[in-house]
Amino acid sequence: MEPLDRHQFLNFSGFVLGGLALVALGLGWAAGIDPLSNWSWNWQAIGWGLLGTLPLFVLFFTVFLLPIPAFRTIRKFLSTELAPSLAMLTWYDLILLASLTGISEELLFRGLLEPWMSSPRFPGSGRVASSLLFGVAHLVTPTYGLITFAAGFYLSWLMTLGDPPNLLTPIVTHAVYDYGGFLIIIWLYRREHSE
Repeated sequence: MEPLDRHQFLNFSGFVLGGLALVALGLGWAAGIDPLSNWSWNWQAIGWGLLGTLPLFVLFFTVFLLPIPAFRTIRKFLSTELAPSLAMLTWYDLILLASLTGISEELLFRGLLEPWMSSPRFPGSGRVASSLLFGVAHLVTPTYGLITFAAGFYLSWLMTLGDPPNLLTPIVTHAVYDYGGFLIIIWLYRREHSE
């Protein structure tokens, strides 16, 4: 796939991510579920969200450093399909993209799908189901799908760290992790292509 230019990539990403947020809000309205009901602004949620990125970055570096064939496939996908388009973006484009991704995906998966798929008879069913769908939505390779399933489960757990649960925590974790991941992917891509 040819890399999109900066404006095409930002427009496409904004359309898709904005669409996800609208789908979450629209389906939530139709189902009688407010995806923002567990969202509130507080510093504790932001602190937990920032701390929550650490295990994800350990996982990220594990994927990039271990010479496992399945991890090599993920690295190849990121460097050939995602990195060329990301490398054209400015730092503030990357912040916008990471923020939109964190907000829209968390609204959909943790804000809407998790409570919607929860069953009183099966505690945790919503967490498992929404994490499974999160993995399927990121199924660029089977291994990446499994990793994002685990990450979705982890993000769901992060939401419960506060009392009451707060969607802001996984939004912050997701956005900061994506921003850091984008920077690393771009750095590796530029290093590889400058040699």
